[in-house]
Amino acid sequence: MTSLICDLGVAARVIRTGTILLVQEASGAHKGRWGLPKGRVDQGESPETAALRELNEETGHQGQVMGLAGVRTALRKDRPAVFLCYDVHVEGDVEGHANDEISSIKWFTLAQCASIEWVSETMHQLAIDGLTRRSLMPNLAGLTPRSNPYAVYRTSKTERLRLGDAS
Repeated sequence: MTSLICDLGVAARVIRTGTILLVQEASGAHKGRWGLPKGRVDQGESPETAALRELNEETGHQGQVMGLAGVRTALRKDRPAVFLCYDVHVEGDVEGHANDEISSIKWFTLAQCASIEWVSETMHQLAIDGLTRRSLMPNLAGLTPRSNPYAVYRTSKTERLRLGDAS
């Protein structure tokens, strides 16, 4: 069996008191557009660690992953592209964080999210979902003893019952 190389991206969705933390792109194809703190997973890095690293690099915030909020899949140049969005908890505020990639960092309400230019419709929808009907799959790590840590995400029993699955 051969390995498959895939484009693996991550984002951190941070919601606090009815607002969501967004970043404005400073350059590139999405210059001036808003989205979640995001980036690619580096070699030797877990997706969760990458999401927290990107959050810190782009906003200055330290965070803790609470669970998986969404997954987007696509084909790019005949290769799979997977994007994982994690719900992340942060404490406090960060003042004056400067970054070459990001021109602005701001907390937005649901109403404000309707009037900004987004990096993508996926980002916009993840923000709306987080501000209106936030649900996530928590990490159930440790289901199987292993020498290397790994994450398992699964919907809660309440969510499975709502969807008609009693298992």
